[in-house]
Amino acid sequence: MAVKQIYNIVNSVNKQTMGLTDLTVVDEQGLISLGQTVLTTNGLADTWLNSLAQRIGRTIISFREYKSKYSDMVLDSMQWGNIVQKIKVSMPEATEDESYSLVNGQSVDMYKVSNPKVKQTFFTSETPYQFYVTVKRNQLEEAFTSEGAMNGFIGAIYGEVQNAIELSLESLARNCINNFIGEKFKSQKTINLLAMYNTETNKKLTVATCLHDKEFLAYCVSRINLYSKYMENMSTEYNDGTQTRHTPKSLQHLRVLEDFESRLETVVQYQAFRDNYVKLNNYHTTSFWQSIKKPDEINVNLASDGKPAHCTGILAVLYDRDALGLYKKDSWNSTTPFNSAGGYYNTYYHHKELYFNDLSENFVVFVIADVSATE
Repeated sequence: MAVKQIYNIVNSVNKQTMGLTDLTVVDEQGLISLGQTVLTTNGLADTWLNSLAQRIGRTIISFREYKSKYSDMVLDSMQWGNIVQKIKVSMPEATEDESYSLVNGQSVDMYKVSNPKVKQTFFTSETPYQFYVTVKRNQLEEAFTSEGAMNGFIGAIYGEVQNAIELSLESLARNCINNFIGEKFKSQKTINLLAMYNTETNKKLTVATCLHDKEFLAYCVSRINLYSKYMENMSTEYNDGTQTRHTPKSLQHLRVLEDFESRLETVVQYQAFRDNYVKLNNYHTTSFWQSIKKPDEINVNLASDGKPAHCTGILAVLYDRDALGLYKKDSWNSTTPFNSAGGYYNTYYHHKELYFNDLSENFVVFVIADVSATE
């Protein structure tokens, strides 16, 4: 972290905790002087640490920061509000135009009721959790001795907490998308690219061999592209069948297993296809769906009925932006008073996050499975 950034953080914390807008730390001597004030003023150190924890949560620091590969799924409060309040009204069915069948002496009832049909299939899951970190007084004393010491203190303690929070958010995102994949397997509405290819070409590729076949890989690109076009049409084919949906290209998100992507890169047609999503910031990759040891598998208990779903051969998912997402419902931290016996402070980080699956939105899972495995 740059020296200037260290001082910006320290001064921001000073202003927040002590209202000391006139106390601006610009050099190492000022940092040492501030440390003396913080450490010798009764009750100030825990307040200062708590404010520092809050400030770090809003700052990008150049220690080895971890960023979730699923950050695109996190919604802000306005987006979340629109989702949870979303009501889908089914399209009305056409009826006979009675003006073409008028009968002498009879009237047409223009007040007949046709109530709109409203339905929403919605699963949510709430995940509260906490982290806490212990800061010893001698660590805090050392932090105020130099820019380098303060940098190390922030990075080693508070930076790693932020990494843990980011990793937890990523894990929740995996759960969110994996539950939707499992629901698709349960309803037997996945797209088996291998079975389709073997049927159309009369070949006998297997799960073990297909990803080494360039013609099959080219076929995969063409099929994913085709289903992308299909999703732009009004249909119930790619959701749970309860609502007629369409997903414009601009609202389609494609998430691809990295091993699959590395093989697709050998196909000429793939680059142009991929770029269409990249331009919209709607293209994402993942190293694995649930476990790095078995990248193309998931093993989850479904939110809909609690039953287990063990699914394999998952290569990619194509979905509507409104089909799933995460929301940071609550986030706060607090530092305890100084523990005189132990010589330390504890800072607790509390988080509550939610994810949702809307099964009435379009979501397509592309898989490879030997026909015998699906029978």
